[in-house]
This record gives sequence, structure tokens and C-alpha cells, in this order.
Amino acid sequence: SVPANVTTMKDLVFLTRDGCVNTADMVTNLDAALKALGWPNDYQYLDIGRLRKADARTGYPTPTLLLKGQDIFGMPPPTPPFDVPS
Repeated sequence: SVPANVTTMKDLVFLTRDGCVNTADMVTNLDAALKALGWPNDYQYLDIGRLRKADARTGYPTPTLLLKGQDIFGMPPPTPPFDVPS
């Protein structure tokens, strides 16, 4: 759990890709949740299309939210070969 005195969310990474239809809704919900908790919204926002092909994060579906490198819903880290989003 994150302590009440959070000052940065740099360990929180939002993964998306061009054309992901769920990104806008998830960003809106994430920002609202962080605001309700009184936490900053300075999380990392990454387009997986800009990551190296060998980066394991490219294997996650989008959108995905990682906290300290782990999916917040418990999805296991992807293993190669990584699926290409359709």
C-alpha cells in the first residue's frame, strides 16, 4: 500500500499505445482516484510503441497500470515472444 503522505507517483506507470480505445476512460478514472486519495498525478505515461521491442512492458495489453513494475490487478509479467496488439 502507498502511504498517506505520497509526494510522487514515479513508481506508477500507465501503459498505452496509439489507437487504444480505453485509454481516455482509464486516464480519467485514474486521475479521479488519485485526486480522491489526495495523491499527485505525476505518474509515468508510456506509449509501448516507443519502447524497445525487447522491453517486457511491450507485451502487456493496453491500457495497463504498473506499480513498481507489477500490474495492479496481478497479471503476470509477459514473457517473450510478445504478442502484437491487434
